[in-house]
Amino acid sequence: MRFRRRAPDSGLRRPVRWGVAVGAAVAMFVTTSAALAAFSSLASNGATVSTKRIFAGVRSAWPSDVRDASGGAAETNSSDGLSYADGLTATTKSWSSAFAATRFDDFDFSGGRPAAVPVTTATFNFTFAPSRSNDGACFYVEVRRASTNALLGTHGSSGSPSACSTGATVAATVSVSSEVTNTDIANDLRIRVYANNSTNRPLKIDLASVTITTPWFTTTLFEKRWDDEANAAAAVVLWPFVATDGTAYTTVGNLATAFNATRYLKFTPNQAVPAGAAISNAQVQFAYKSATNGDTTCWYFEVYDGATLIGTHGSSGTPVSCNATTSYVTNTVSIPEVDTVAEANSLVLKAYLRNSGSRKASIELVQVDLSYYLD
Repeated sequence: MRFRRRAPDSGLRRPVRWGVAVGAAVAMFVTTSAALAAFSSLASNGATVSTKRIFAGVRSAWPSDVRDASGGAAETNSSDGLSYADGLTATTKSWSSAFAATRFDDFDFSGGRPAAVPVTTATFNFTFAPSRSNDGACFYVEVRRASTNALLGTHGSSGSPSACSTGATVAATVSVSSEVTNTDIANDLRIRVYANNSTNRPLKIDLASVTITTPWFTTTLFEKRWDDEANAAAAVVLWPFVATDGTAYTTVGNLATAFNATRYLKFTPNQAVPAGAAISNAQVQFAYKSATNGDTTCWYFEVYDGATLIGTHGSSGTPVSCNATTSYVTNTVSIPEVDTVAEANSLVLKAYLRNSGSRKASIELVQVDLSYYLD
């Protein structure tokens, strides 16, 4: 099952950002985003001068793992179906039995990694199966820049695909290290998948992600935009929470008129702070509104280091904010309790919401901004 909303031009809506100062972005952060490999040299007095391996700057992360208990019952796994090999699959449109230049799927990936860091290895992870067990399907890929669609390289071909399936689920990996050589490219990455199906039917995709390794951290890039052109016609689906662009996530259940410990949404941002980094600032941006005009929705949240509560912002008596308008409101909230690498990389946000009409809420952005450097 695919928990998504379509892009604005296809009638769907998109996410909102975390925080206390309405409409504030990241103004509280001064961003110098350039990361270079460490080097040292002797000064005239013989002292050793060393640059930082990763310079101070703001890096943002968004959740692909989302658990929804808004209705007060057990959590619903509303995570991105393409980001984890967890059985939550996305079904494409129908492919042709032969590869075609006009039939492909584009996957654009979330960035947020420090700039100009060298990448030592990069791997595209693709888990797929034909929609019917007696069909056959194959694929190969192109590596592109998301911002320009510029072609960087090709892996496989129509005559020599990257991998094939004879009906079973295949977990394939394709090295894209020759193209993804630094985090500037990783932060602006598109993988184009060309595929076929022996009976002109769809594919089921369980995973489409990219894993990169640098000298200082290893991280997985999750897709934020999926353009399914298997039938040669564009169909863009945007993962919510990544930008205030009109694509939003609507809670699975109806909220109550009062806050309740059993009614919440849980977000796990995809952060990757390198060991030894010094964190100077941390904040959450959250953009939300009621799903039904005329309702008022309020919220507050807790911050966890894994399963350990380390901070609370707002309360049932004094929410972070309430929104009675028909427009998304963005709050920016400082979370100073997140000041270690372990806390940053194990960060979980638990948002409690209530709604005056006992109806649903829409969330457009959930973003964590961390300012850090690595000597």
